[in-house]
Amino acid sequence: MRLAIPEHQGRISPVFDEAGRVLLVDINEGREVRREERSLSRSDLPARAGEFLNLEANVLICGAISAPLEAVLASSGVRVIGFLCGPVDGVIAAFLNGETSKPEFWMPGCGGWRKRMGRGRSDTMPRGFGMGSARGGGGGQGRSAGGSGGGRMGGACVCPKCGEKVAHTVGRPCNRMVCPKCGANMTRA
Repeated sequence: MRLAIPEHQGRISPVFDEAGRVLLVDINEGREVRREERSLSRSDLPARAGEFLNLEANVLICGAISAPLEAVLASSGVRVIGFLCGPVDGVIAAFLNGETSKPEFWMPGCGGWRKRMGRGRSDTMPRGFGMGSARGGGGGQGRSAGGSGGGRMGGACVCPKCGEKVAHTVGRPCNRMVCPKCGANMTRA
Protein backbone atom coordinates (compact mmCIF):
# COMPACT_ATOMS: atom_id res chain seq x y z
CA MET A 1 0.00 0.00 0.00
CA ARG A 2 1.17 3.52 -0.72
CA LEU A 3 -0.03 6.33 1.50
CA ALA A 4 0.20 9.97 0.40
CA ILE A 5 0.11 12.93 2.76
CA PRO A 6 0.47 16.53 1.56
CA GLU A 7 3.02 18.02 3.95
CA HIS A 8 4.15 21.49 5.00
CA GLN A 9 6.69 22.01 7.80
CA GLY A 10 6.09 18.56 9.26
CA ARG A 11 2.28 18.89 9.37
CA ILE A 12 -0.57 17.95 7.03
CA SER A 13 -1.05 20.77 4.53
CA PRO A 14 -4.38 22.50 5.21
CA VAL A 15 -5.64 22.38 1.59
CA PHE A 16 -4.67 19.51 -0.71
CA ASP A 17 -5.60 21.40 -3.89
CA GLU A 18 -2.79 23.90 -3.20
CA ALA A 19 -0.17 21.68 -1.54
CA GLY A 20 3.32 21.89 -3.03
CA ARG A 21 4.73 18.65 -1.63
CA VAL A 22 3.48 15.20 -0.78
CA LEU A 23 5.08 12.58 1.40
CA LEU A 24 4.71 9.05 0.03
CA VAL A 25 4.87 6.24 2.57
CA ASP A 26 5.06 2.64 1.41
CA ILE A 27 3.45 0.24 3.88
CA ASN A 28 3.87 -3.53 3.91
CA GLU A 29 2.14 -5.80 6.42
CA GLY A 30 1.10 -2.84 8.55
CA ARG A 31 4.59 -1.37 8.82
CA GLU A 32 6.25 1.58 7.15
CA VAL A 33 9.00 0.40 4.81
CA ARG A 34 9.92 3.50 2.82
CA ARG A 35 9.37 7.27 2.58
CA GLU A 36 9.81 9.60 -0.35
CA GLU A 37 8.95 13.27 -0.88
CA ARG A 38 7.61 14.45 -4.23
CA SER A 39 6.64 17.87 -5.53
CA LEU A 40 3.18 18.74 -6.81
CA SER A 41 3.24 21.62 -9.27
CA ARG A 42 -0.07 21.49 -11.14
CA SER A 43 -3.07 23.41 -9.82
CA ASP A 44 -5.85 22.93 -12.38
CA LEU A 45 -8.09 20.00 -11.50
CA PRO A 46 -7.37 17.53 -14.34
CA ALA A 47 -3.62 18.15 -14.20
CA ARG A 48 -3.48 17.97 -10.38
CA ALA A 49 -5.45 14.72 -10.40
CA GLY A 50 -3.24 13.23 -13.12
CA GLU A 51 -0.09 14.31 -11.31
CA PHE A 52 -1.32 12.68 -8.10
CA LEU A 53 -2.49 9.48 -9.79
CA ASN A 54 0.98 9.09 -11.35
CA LEU A 55 2.34 8.73 -7.80
CA GLU A 56 0.41 5.43 -7.57
CA ALA A 57 -0.87 6.08 -4.03
CA ASN A 58 -3.80 3.98 -2.77
CA VAL A 59 -4.69 6.25 0.15
CA LEU A 60 -4.65 10.04 0.49
CA ILE A 61 -4.73 11.54 3.97
CA CYS A 62 -5.25 15.27 3.70
CA GLY A 63 -6.75 18.42 5.14
CA ALA A 64 -9.47 20.10 3.10
CA ILE A 65 -9.96 18.93 -0.49
CA SER A 66 -12.31 20.27 -3.15
CA ALA A 67 -15.26 18.08 -4.10
CA PRO A 68 -14.34 17.85 -7.82
CA LEU A 69 -10.75 16.79 -7.12
CA GLU A 70 -11.87 14.29 -4.52
CA ALA A 71 -14.45 12.85 -6.92
CA VAL A 72 -11.79 12.25 -9.56
CA LEU A 73 -9.45 10.56 -7.08
CA ALA A 74 -12.21 8.45 -5.51
CA SER A 75 -13.49 7.34 -8.92
CA SER A 76 -9.93 6.25 -9.71
CA GLY A 77 -9.85 3.98 -6.64
CA VAL A 78 -7.99 6.24 -4.20
CA ARG A 79 -9.31 6.10 -0.63
CA VAL A 80 -9.51 9.73 0.51
CA ILE A 81 -9.34 10.43 4.25
CA GLY A 82 -9.93 14.15 4.37
CA PHE A 83 -10.31 16.98 6.83
CA LEU A 84 -7.51 15.81 9.12
CA CYS A 85 -4.70 17.86 10.62
CA GLY A 86 -1.68 17.37 12.80
CA PRO A 87 1.95 16.32 12.67
CA VAL A 88 2.65 13.96 9.79
CA ASP A 89 4.41 11.34 11.91
CA GLY A 90 1.55 11.29 14.42
CA VAL A 91 -1.04 10.91 11.67
CA ILE A 92 0.90 8.08 10.04
CA ALA A 93 1.11 6.27 13.38
CA ALA A 94 -2.62 6.82 13.94
CA PHE A 95 -3.40 5.48 10.44
CA LEU A 96 -1.34 2.35 11.04
CA ASN A 97 -3.19 1.82 14.35
CA GLY A 98 -6.63 2.60 12.89
CA GLU A 99 -6.97 5.70 15.05
CA THR A 100 -7.46 8.57 12.58
CA SER A 101 -10.99 9.04 13.94
CA LYS A 102 -9.63 10.53 17.18
CA PRO A 103 -10.72 14.16 17.68
CA GLU A 104 -7.11 15.32 18.00
CA PHE A 105 -6.72 14.77 14.22
CA TRP A 106 -9.91 16.55 13.11
CA MET A 107 -9.52 19.88 11.38
CA PRO A 108 -11.02 22.69 13.48
CA GLY A 109 -14.73 23.00 12.75
CA CYS A 110 -14.97 19.56 11.14
CA GLY A 111 -15.46 17.31 14.17
CA GLY A 112 -18.83 18.24 15.62
CA TRP A 113 -20.73 16.58 12.77
CA ARG A 114 -19.42 13.18 13.90
CA LYS A 115 -21.25 13.50 17.22
CA ARG A 116 -24.40 14.91 15.63
CA MET A 117 -24.48 12.22 12.97
CA GLY A 118 -23.69 9.41 15.45
CA ARG A 119 -21.07 7.91 13.17
CA GLY A 120 -17.56 6.79 13.97
CA ARG A 121 -16.40 7.13 10.38
CA SER A 122 -12.99 8.72 10.11
CA ASP A 123 -12.72 9.03 6.37
CA THR A 124 -16.00 10.66 5.47
CA MET A 125 -17.96 13.85 5.89
CA PRO A 126 -21.75 13.72 5.66
CA ARG A 127 -23.28 14.34 2.25
CA GLY A 128 -23.88 17.98 1.46
CA PHE A 129 -21.59 19.13 4.32
CA GLY A 130 -18.57 21.26 3.60
CA MET A 131 -16.67 20.63 0.41
CA GLY A 132 -16.87 16.84 0.02
CA SER A 133 -19.02 14.89 -2.40
CA ALA A 134 -17.44 11.55 -3.17
CA ARG A 135 -16.29 10.23 0.17
CA GLY A 136 -15.66 6.56 0.75
CA GLY A 137 -18.22 4.29 2.39
CA GLY A 138 -18.61 3.68 6.11
CA GLY A 139 -16.47 1.64 8.43
CA GLY A 140 -13.23 2.97 6.98
CA GLN A 141 -13.65 1.05 3.73
CA GLY A 142 -13.08 3.57 0.96
CA ARG A 143 -15.10 3.10 -2.19
CA SER A 144 -15.07 4.71 -5.55
CA ALA A 145 -17.64 7.33 -6.45
CA GLY A 146 -19.38 4.80 -8.67
CA GLY A 147 -19.92 2.24 -5.91
CA SER A 148 -22.52 2.10 -3.22
CA GLY A 149 -21.73 2.92 0.36
CA GLY A 150 -22.98 4.40 3.58
CA GLY A 151 -25.03 7.55 3.10
CA ARG A 152 -25.88 6.87 -0.52
CA MET A 153 -29.31 6.37 -1.99
CA GLY A 154 -30.27 4.61 -5.20
CA GLY A 155 -30.01 6.33 -8.53
CA ALA A 156 -27.24 8.05 -10.35
CA CYS A 157 -26.04 11.38 -11.59
CA VAL A 158 -24.99 11.53 -15.24
CA CYS A 159 -22.86 13.98 -17.19
CA PRO A 160 -24.82 15.43 -20.11
CA LYS A 161 -21.54 16.16 -21.91
CA CYS A 162 -19.62 12.85 -21.76
CA GLY A 163 -22.13 10.36 -20.28
CA GLU A 164 -20.08 9.53 -17.13
CA LYS A 165 -22.28 8.18 -14.30
CA VAL A 166 -21.69 8.36 -10.55
CA ALA A 167 -23.88 7.19 -7.68
CA HIS A 168 -26.32 9.83 -6.47
CA THR A 169 -25.44 11.30 -3.08
CA VAL A 170 -28.22 11.93 -0.60
CA GLY A 171 -28.54 15.62 0.25
CA ARG A 172 -26.52 16.82 -2.73
CA PRO A 173 -28.35 17.72 -5.94
CA CYS A 174 -26.78 16.20 -9.03
CA ASN A 175 -26.50 19.62 -10.67
CA ARG A 176 -24.15 20.67 -7.82
CA MET A 177 -21.75 17.85 -8.66
CA VAL A 178 -18.98 18.13 -11.23
CA CYS A 179 -18.18 15.33 -13.65
CA PRO A 180 -14.93 13.61 -12.60
CA LYS A 181 -13.99 13.10 -16.26
CA CYS A 182 -14.77 16.37 -18.04
CA GLY A 183 -15.70 18.89 -15.33
CA ALA A 184 -19.26 19.63 -16.59
CA ASN A 185 -22.17 19.87 -14.13
CA MET A 186 -23.98 16.57 -13.66
CA THR A 187 -27.74 15.96 -13.99
CA ARG A 188 -30.01 13.35 -12.42
CA ALA A 189 -30.15 10.14 -14.45
